[in-house]
Amino acid sequence: MMSEARAEEIQRALASNSPMNRFRSFMKGVWSHKKGRAGLIILTALGLLAIFGYFFAPYSPYNTNSLAFQPPSYQHLLGTDYEGADIFSWFLIGTGTSLVVGLSIALLSAFIGVLVGVVAGYFGRQVDDVLMRAVDVLLVIPGFPLLVILSAFLPPTLETTIFVLSILSWPFLARVVRSQTLSLKERPYIMASKLSGLNGMQIIIRDILPNLLPIIFINAIFLAVGGVVAQAGLAFFGLGDLRSVNWGTMLYFFQAEDGIVYRAWWWLLPPGLGIVILGIGANFLSNAIYEISKASKGNGK
Repeated sequence: MMSEARAEEIQRALASNSPMNRFRSFMKGVWSHKKGRAGLIILTALGLLAIFGYFFAPYSPYNTNSLAFQPPSYQHLLGTDYEGADIFSWFLIGTGTSLVVGLSIALLSAFIGVLVGVVAGYFGRQVDDVLMRAVDVLLVIPGFPLLVILSAFLPPTLETTIFVLSILSWPFLARVVRSQTLSLKERPYIMASKLSGLNGMQIIIRDILPNLLPIIFINAIFLAVGGVVAQAGLAFFGLGDLRSVNWGTMLYFFQAEDGIVYRAWWWLLPPGLGIVILGIGANFLSNAIYEISKASKGNGK
C-alpha cells in the first residue's frame, strides 16, 4: 500500500504540472527576461489604451466644430484634421478598433493554422496530402493583390477585412506546426501514450499542443501585428470600412485630404508611431518567448 507521504508527493507533482501552474511559471520567466518585460509593458500599455481610450477621449471623433489643420495646442493635444476633428480623440478610439482587428485576425488565423497543421502532421498520409496541397495553393498565390481584389468586391466592413486577412494569414503557421508535429509524434512519450490506449485527439490535446505553445504564441503575436498593418494598408488605399475610426482611416484621410500639403505632421505621426510601437513590443515579447523556450529545451525541461 502506498504511504501517505508518497501519495502527497505525487499530488504535489501533479499540481505543479497543472496548466495554471505551468502558465504562471511561463509568465514569471517572461517577466524576468528583459526583452519580455519590455514587450509586456508596451503591449499592456497599448491594451489599456485600447480598452479605456474611448472613455478618456476629450471629444467625439466626429465633432468638427474646431478650425481645420490646427497644430497641437492646449485645447487639441494632437491638433485637428481637415474638418476640425480632434486628432487625439481619433487616435485614442482608433487604437481600440485597430487592436481588436489585429487580435481577431490572430485568433482566427492561429486556430485554423494550428488545426490544419496538427491534423496534417499527426495523421499524415491522405489527410496530410490534401491539407498541404491546399496550403501550397494559398502560399503561391500573391497575397496582397488577392487581398485588394477580395476587399474591393466584398462588403466594405471591418468584419470583411478580418475574414479576408484571416483566410490569407494561416497557411505559413500551418506549415510550421505540421513540421513540429511530425517531429513530436516520434518522441518516446507519444509512443507511450499510444500504448496506454489514448486516441489521436487525446494525444494531440494532452501531449502535442502544450509543446507547440511557444511557436503558436510567437506566430500569433506577429499575426496580430501583421493584421493591424494590413488593415491600415487597405484603409490607406481606400478599401475597407472608411467610416470606422482606426489607425488606417487616419492615414487614408491624411493622404486623401492633402495633409502633406498643409504639413500636418501631427495628423500622420500618431497612427504611424502607434504601429511602430506595437511592432517593437511584439518583437521584444516574441524574442523573449523564443529564447526562454530554447533555454528550456537546452536544460531538458
